[in-house]
This record gives sequence, structure tokens and C-alpha cells, in this order.
Amino acid sequence: MKEYYTIEKIISYLPLLTIVLGLFGNTTCFLIFRLSKKFNKISSMVFLSFVAIFDTVALFEYNFNHFLYPNFLIELEKLNRFSCKFVVFIQVFSLHVTANLLSLMCVDRFVSIKSIPGSFYSRLPFGTIKSAYIWSGMIIIFLFLFNIHVLIFNGNYIKILQKNKTEHVIINGTFSSIFNLYNETENCEWYTETIKLFPAMDIVNLIVYNIIPLSVMIIFNTLLIVTTLLDNKSLKYLSNEKALKSIRKKRNLTISIISITFAFMVMTTPSTIIFSFFQSDFNRFKNSRIVLRSLDSIAFLFHSTIFFNCLLTNTKFRKFCVKNPVAFKNKILNEQNKCQFCFSNKKKIII
Repeated sequence: MKEYYTIEKIISYLPLLTIVLGLFGNTTCFLIFRLSKKFNKISSMVFLSFVAIFDTVALFEYNFNHFLYPNFLIELEKLNRFSCKFVVFIQVFSLHVTANLLSLMCVDRFVSIKSIPGSFYSRLPFGTIKSAYIWSGMIIIFLFLFNIHVLIFNGNYIKILQKNKTEHVIINGTFSSIFNLYNETENCEWYTETIKLFPAMDIVNLIVYNIIPLSVMIIFNTLLIVTTLLDNKSLKYLSNEKALKSIRKKRNLTISIISITFAFMVMTTPSTIIFSFFQSDFNRFKNSRIVLRSLDSIAFLFHSTIFFNCLLTNTKFRKFCVKNPVAFKNKILNEQNKCQFCFSNKKKIII
């Protein structure tokens, strides 16, 4: 059994904060993107709506485990056979969906900006609400089928491993080390006696969660940046106020999308690479657990920051979030004033 020190137990409470922030931010984003008339007709917001859902789902297993194991020695996926299959599947599936939807959002945004009636881009299956729903549905179905092997095979075999255990004892005043063999049961992550889910899944995760989405993001984010810079130059020669306003709106949303995908690249890539190739090397260091858990926490923090990213980078989103609560408050106050007025009138009539 591993010993967890005070600093590790203190750090273990941070994932709970990540879950709370994610639940608030992602739920708010989904409601705004789907219910507000200002956002629900934008194809990119369809992708972000699904991202908000799967980001929320992705928060639970690793974050709860990072809290539960150091404090109570509990791991969700090892509670029973159902949790072994379902919890691991949901975790992997939701992360893959989120990453690939973000990459498709970049493609959709670029095509939307370049799409002019009659042009090549206007004939591509992007840039509309319908196409966004179709692409999102296809990605979700494909990745569900891609990861369904976890639901079917994971935890079907219980592996018994024989390990060495070193005990330090004092015999007749002499400090000695005794080596004992003991059996350790692994009741999750084994498909058969020879096939284990991890670390093979770490490599798959690196490809599906990082390499493929990152490649698409880098290509289309570069194209978006170049297009935005060219549009900025064209602003100097435009006198039509309506055209200027349209370009500025497109630019604000594009900057927000670039910011979200850039945050994904920076926050998630280090953790995925280290867990795929260097985890055993890190385990040799004294404070390896703290480093690995910190990198993992940073990666999962991304999945709770879409709301805050939009708030900082998207002027339209920020104005909506600021104005609507105020309007809602004013509406309540008006209703209260009306009630007071009605009540006072009734009182006068009674008198």
C-alpha cells in the first residue's frame, strides 16, 4: 500500500474544485449556446455545445480518483466489474469525442469564413447548423464504436501478479532487509491473461486524443490566423459600416475558437505524452506522484475552462453574460414593484 503524505492529500482536493468549475461553466455554456438566439444559429456553437457535454462527463473518473485514492484508497473503476467496464469506457470515450469535435470546429470555422455563394468552400459540407449536427453525430457514433471494446472485454480476466516485498526489521540489534513474495490481484484493465488495456491504451489515447486532433487544429488554426490578419488589413479600405461590423463579429468568434484550441494543445499534450512514454521513468523520482498528478490535473482543468475562455476572448459572449443577469434582476424588481403597486391600490380601495 502506498503512503500518501500531507502535501499530496492537500493537492488531492484541487480536482474537486475542477469538477465544480466544470459543472458550472459547461452547463452555462450549453444553455447559452443552445437556448440563446444570438448563438444557436452559429454552426461552431453546435460543436462547442457537444464539447461542453462531453467535457463535463470527462471530469469525473480521474478527478474523483485523484481525490478518493490518496484519502480513502478507493478507485472508482475497481469497485466492481460494472464500474471497471463503464467508468473506464466513459472516461476514454468522452475525452476522444471532445478532442475531435474541437478539431472539426476549427475546420468548420475556416470554411464558414471562406464560404462565399458560388465558391468552392460553399460546396463543402460545413458551415451550417445541419452539417454541424451531422458531423457531431458521426464523430460520437464512430468513437463509441471505436472504444466499445472497453465495455465488452475490460475486466473479463482477473490477473494475479507475484511481486517482491521488502520489509526492514531489526534482528538482535541488527538492521536487516527481508524479501518476501506475495500475490497481488488486478481485477480491472485485463482483457485476457496476456492482453492488458494499459499501457497500450495510453498510446492509442495519444494518437486519437492528441496527435490527430492537434494536427488538424494546427493546420486550420494557422489558416484562420492568416485569414484574420488579411481581414484586418482589408478593414482599412472598407467604408461600408455593415461590412465592417460583420468582419469584426467573425474575427471575435475566430479568436475565441483559436484560444480554446490553443489551450487544449498546451494543457493536455504534456500529460498525454508523459503517460504514454515516460511514466516508468518518472516513477523513479521521489516526488513523481505529485508531478504526474499535477500534470493530469492541468490536463483535466482544460475541460472545465471553456466558459471562462469564452468570457475572456469573446466580446459577444461576455456582453450576453453581463447584460442578461442584470436584465433578469430588473425584470424581478419590476414585477415586485407591480405587486406592491397593486397591493397598495387594493389597500386604498378597502379603506
